[in-house]
Amino acid sequence: MYPKVIIEYCAKCKWHNRAVWYLQEILQTFSDPEKNLVAEVALRPSYDSPGTFVVRVAAEEGQSKIVYCRRMKKSTQPQTELYHYDGFPDSKLLKNLIRNELFPEHGLGHLDGQANILADCLPCQEIE
Repeated sequence: MYPKVIIEYCAKCKWHNRAVWYLQEILQTFSDPEKNLVAEVALRPSYDSPGTFVVRVAAEEGQSKIVYCRRMKKSTQPQTELYHYDGFPDSKLLKNLIRNELFPEHGLGHLDGQANILADCLPCQEIE
């Protein structure tokens, strides 16, 4: 079933609840009964890669792309890929990353509207 989102997380770090929360957020945003934007969200516990938290999207079989990867704080290697982030993502960021990769033409409702509200805010314009 495609498109799908795959959340791989470190089971030893006990990130089950965090992964399930993201699953819920993704389904609430992208499970439109008419459009069925995301057909599947898969959770993949990892037992042999400590600290893993990676979100991938797949539009079709055999092709997946990382949209989010938690940066390892103890890593001495430079991480220059666009998808590496410190900490865990806010659900808004994760939803935008998924939407931008799978459905760039699809609006996110109130999440998209927040940027427009700030642009129209008179006190914000006065600060600039």
